[in-house]
Amino acid sequence: MVTESARPQAAQADELLAHIGRLRADADLMDGYARRLRATAAALGGCPMAPEWSRPALDRQAAACAAAAVRLRTAAEALLAHARADRPTRGAMSGS
Repeated sequence: MVTESARPQAAQADELLAHIGRLRADADLMDGYARRLRATAAALGGCPMAPEWSRPALDRQAAACAAAAVRLRTAAEALLAHARADRPTRGAMSGS
């Protein structure tokens, strides 16, 4: 009887967890970009030399960044749920 080693499965799980971490880090970056864009838009609100279109454009970009952050976090949570579902339960016998 041939049994599959637990090590390749553990390596795959480690890779998946690393990917989840990268997705979450990217979401944090996108939130940071959104904050900076909103701050820049607010600063331009008091500047008479700023083009009229600049503040709405920055607001749209900030909203896009915030939406991307939500999607990245949603993807990370879905992968985490998938990883948990694929994890064998304790006491399970292989080949049964």
